[in-house]
Amino acid sequence: MAPASPARAPRTPEVSNRSPAHGGAAEAVRDLLETLPTDVAAAADAFAARASLLIGTPVTVAAWSQARWITLAGPGTGVAALPASGDCRLLDGDLPGLLAVPDGHVALCWDPMVRLEPGWRRLLRQGCAWLSLLRQRASADAEIAAAAAETQAIGEVVQQLLSVRDVDQVLHTIAERTLRLLDSDICGVMLREGDVVRMRSCVGNRFAQTARLEMRRGQGVAGLVFLTGEPAKVDSYLEDERISQDFMSLAVKEETRSALAVPLRLRGEFVGVLEVWRRRTSVFTDNDTRRMVTLADFAAIAIDNARLHDRQAAATAEAERARDALQQQVAVLGRSSQLQQRLLSTVIEGGGLPAVARTVATDLNCEIGVYGPDGELVATHSGGRMVGILPPSMPQPGRRDGDGDPRLWARPVYADGDRAGHVVLVQGDHSPDLMEAVAGQVSMACSLALLRERAASRARAEAIEQVLWDLLQGPVEHRLAARTRAHQLGIVLTKSLRVVHGRLENVEELAATNGWDTSQTDRLRREVLRTVRSLHDGRGLALAGMRGDMLVAVAVDLDRPQAKDLVTAIAAAIDRTHPGLRMTWGVSRQHADVVELPSAFNEARTALSAARRLGGQNVFLYEELGIVRLLLGSGNDPDLQTFIEEVTGPLIEYDRENAGSLVRTLRAFFDADCSQRVAAERLFIHHKTMRYRLERIRQLTGLDLSRHEDRMRADFALRLLQVNESAAAENQNGS
Repeated sequence: MAPASPARAPRTPEVSNRSPAHGGAAEAVRDLLETLPTDVAAAADAFAARASLLIGTPVTVAAWSQARWITLAGPGTGVAALPASGDCRLLDGDLPGLLAVPDGHVALCWDPMVRLEPGWRRLLRQGCAWLSLLRQRASADAEIAAAAAETQAIGEVVQQLLSVRDVDQVLHTIAERTLRLLDSDICGVMLREGDVVRMRSCVGNRFAQTARLEMRRGQGVAGLVFLTGEPAKVDSYLEDERISQDFMSLAVKEETRSALAVPLRLRGEFVGVLEVWRRRTSVFTDNDTRRMVTLADFAAIAIDNARLHDRQAAATAEAERARDALQQQVAVLGRSSQLQQRLLSTVIEGGGLPAVARTVATDLNCEIGVYGPDGELVATHSGGRMVGILPPSMPQPGRRDGDGDPRLWARPVYADGDRAGHVVLVQGDHSPDLMEAVAGQVSMACSLALLRERAASRARAEAIEQVLWDLLQGPVEHRLAARTRAHQLGIVLTKSLRVVHGRLENVEELAATNGWDTSQTDRLRREVLRTVRSLHDGRGLALAGMRGDMLVAVAVDLDRPQAKDLVTAIAAAIDRTHPGLRMTWGVSRQHADVVELPSAFNEARTALSAARRLGGQNVFLYEELGIVRLLLGSGNDPDLQTFIEEVTGPLIEYDRENAGSLVRTLRAFFDADCSQRVAAERLFIHHKTMRYRLERIRQLTGLDLSRHEDRMRADFALRLLQVNESAAAENQNGS
């Protein structure tokens, strides 16, 4: 049924005496140059083949790579005649058998006895430029991929380095990660101790003597770095004359062949050497040196952080042993216990987060802010201090900001095992120790208040979910009763209704990858449902529920674009919080009453099935599935009549009201293999009249008969209509 592709307008040959065969070959070359293939080798083969047809003799496509010409396609003859320097500007002329672009790196070679017309030469120069650009793009893509992989690897190593606190463990991690990243056999970290550098951590060594190395300035590769303060490398350890003979015997036992060492510096001061050795013949590249210098910089920071961490831990232990701190703590606990009693009374009496904030601010004469999980301010109170310095964004959990006065105290708030937000206190008239104690109590009170609110919300959610499933699966009387209950819950279902059906596709895969238990996967499902119900822009679906990985919701008064926009916004919100989660979506048609919701549910499931089978991340609407919905619909309700009426109904109504013949015109169009001219002749009408009728059909049905999918849909609907009409006629004659 698909029409033949429109014929390309013939191009006028540049020289009038060219044969038709050459004209076709030139057209083939031009067609090739209009493409952007990703396979350079295949593109070179295609270019060589079409150039050979154009010239009439075998053609070799050559490229300049790594200081020599290589054959990309063709027999390889003629490459020797190309400039040994690779300078394509030397080919910028009418040379027999050779052709290239001055700024490119691709050339053509053929039998020099065959002369090429100027028009064809210009065309083939364009081909050389085209292929040169393809090679440059492929080379750039490869370099970008390699740089991204290297950046990711270094980032992972740096993250691991900076997460370790123990000095010995830091040194071991540095040696181990550097060994892997530099593809070496031995790695050592040597730290400066006066006039020597001593090995502090070594991996990959075979002899204990290597792990106890101690070098002075000028001894070995590390000593050379100690002497000059610059990176040093040797390609043959036993033959390099720059290396002293102090450790040659150990190098022979370890079978080392090449080495690379870089300095460890901290705030400009030399603190040690990072060195790797290989037991195979190899050359450390400039990229290796650059990567190792980068690692050395982060390694020095990690060593310093570990040392600082040790000092901080010792200082903290000393402070905890101080007697005056213990005495002060007793007073703090007494004061905080009073506040705790007031907070518990506030929560027990039904006070929410605003009441908790008011109690704390009044008792401590301070400012307090309670933040939601996304950083929004949900409750605040200033007590008697209108300081107004609450941060616009949430501080890190547990952070105490001591850079100014007053100081900020932040604590996380949990509810049902989920982190539900944070509470921030601005220090008022009380000591930091008291603020430290009450911050945890305030977060606990907020957690209790949230638990009360969530219990009420959970009861409402359960009621809403029961309403939802009664509407979708219950008998008629249950559906009508469910509509009344929904109205009592503040959910109006009097307008057109759609069922939105979603499926979480890879929950188990995420659980296996991240090591989640059942409670964590259940929390993921709850968060997805919460997002669906409460989208930030107010378009959330209040009537929504989830069973397993299947999510179902009812949307009110949404046309096609609005339904797509809603599901797209929900999917984007879910992706922001769970970027690895994949979901598929299906949406039913609009239905006028809750009584029709079971049918809408079946339609949404059919649309969801199409989304899963056809793939893609976009939402699938039932009314846009076309023939697919007949193939995926249930056997009990194939929806054939609805499908027929959607396509032919507007045409039949138009023909009836206007004495028209659009249905007959459409049949004639398909019977003529979609030829407007043939169909017009068979209908004995002018071709302009035929074109007008087809345009009228497009306006009434929305079908574009130039698209194969719409043609197939219209043709199938017409055939089903014809079958129905024949069956009706037979039944009438039989009766």
